[in-house]
Amino acid sequence: MANKNHMSLLTLAEAGPVQMGFWIPNRIWATAKFLIPLRDLIEAKRKAGTLAPLIPAVQDFKNQITANSVYRMWLNLMIEQANCYVAGIDKKTREEIKSDGDKLWIGGYDNFFEVINEIITTSPGFNNTEMVGTPLNGFLAVSMATEAGLALFHDESFNGQFRNILNAWNTFLKSSASLDKLDIADPEKPGSWISQAAWDAGVWTDMVYDKSLPGYGYASWNDFFIRLFVDGARPFKGDPEKDINIGCETTPWQHTDKLKLESRFWVKDVNYSLLDIFGGKQQWAKLFEGGQLYQGFLSATHYHRWNAPLDGKIVCSWVEPGTYFAQRPGQGEDEGTWEGTESQPYLGHVAARAIFIFEHERCGYIALVCIGMVEVSTCVIEPSTYIVPEGSTPVPITRGTEIGHFEFGGSTHMMIFQKDKVELVEWARHAFEHRNDKEPKALGSVIAKVLHT
Repeated sequence: MANKNHMSLLTLAEAGPVQMGFWIPNRIWATAKFLIPLRDLIEAKRKAGTLAPLIPAVQDFKNQITANSVYRMWLNLMIEQANCYVAGIDKKTREEIKSDGDKLWIGGYDNFFEVINEIITTSPGFNNTEMVGTPLNGFLAVSMATEAGLALFHDESFNGQFRNILNAWNTFLKSSASLDKLDIADPEKPGSWISQAAWDAGVWTDMVYDKSLPGYGYASWNDFFIRLFVDGARPFKGDPEKDINIGCETTPWQHTDKLKLESRFWVKDVNYSLLDIFGGKQQWAKLFEGGQLYQGFLSATHYHRWNAPLDGKIVCSWVEPGTYFAQRPGQGEDEGTWEGTESQPYLGHVAARAIFIFEHERCGYIALVCIGMVEVSTCVIEPSTYIVPEGSTPVPITRGTEIGHFEFGGSTHMMIFQKDKVELVEWARHAFEHRNDKEPKALGSVIAKVLHT
């Protein structure tokens, strides 16, 4: 399926400034640049006869797809459609990416599994592209937006099979073998998270580390990924009796008000459906009808823990299962768009997510929804005392208390407020205008103030 509208592809001139590790702007050539070393490595191993066999999780995945005619058809179609799209890129754009444009090709059915195998048997490397920390997303960026890709990644059974791939990678990333890119003996090796470039990018700013210890004192890559701030680095500001803080380190994405209980969340410009965000739990969704919502995202290079945004109570919390690489159908930028742009609101309705309902004495009910994006498939509420099932006694909470974290990758989050209870601060109300801010809004910043004093 060739690209029907070449003019819909972003160009270098209109794409805006590149922000390393951020989910915007989308550039098809940023994906390509990321894939070059990976493609070259696989081909070099193939020629040398050192390409490793598929690990059991990937081999099982391949066997299941191969044995299922429908999935095998969709996977082959996804590869064909992605390759046709790349072949149809207009000449001007191809000239701009001539050094790497052909690298977006998927070499075929077998190569699809080889690339996945290579990715999940190593740790994500640091780089200065939008693909930092999310190599599977880099690989699937074009294919998952094709018609066949949309069908596959919205299929519950296929997602279950793909979960096994992510779980196998997660197991590796929690092992000491995953520390290869935090090697104090070779800090400038390719992909190093302790290189000067990583330091310059702010990976270690205000973070806990010990340069004298292997892995900077971390036991695994995932241990490093959820690293802590040093004490005092992120004070919670404002008055806890009348202010609500931001519970994540956040780069603004968008704000909306007059929230609807139900809406067509898969349609462009109709972004949020409360009933779907809360996993069909109407009693919680109805609390926020007519209210307002802030959404922000987290770079893979930044802090990935969640902290309570207020003094009050957790009245309910749970992890809602969902999809991994599902992109919004009919997204609008054509197959070249990856889900981290316009699909962020969509992911709040369909992706795996942790949901907290808080109650504040003066600001009413407030929801925090922490959403996994692409390979960020694991949302952990921790400690378990902050998992509050339906009908349980509410759990008291103090602002700034850690309540959970993401595991490996970039991610997005929402804060939802009741109608006529709070006024959001300028950067949250005008989130769209702050998308390209150089620094995220710090954890502990005030996001909302009680409306009636």
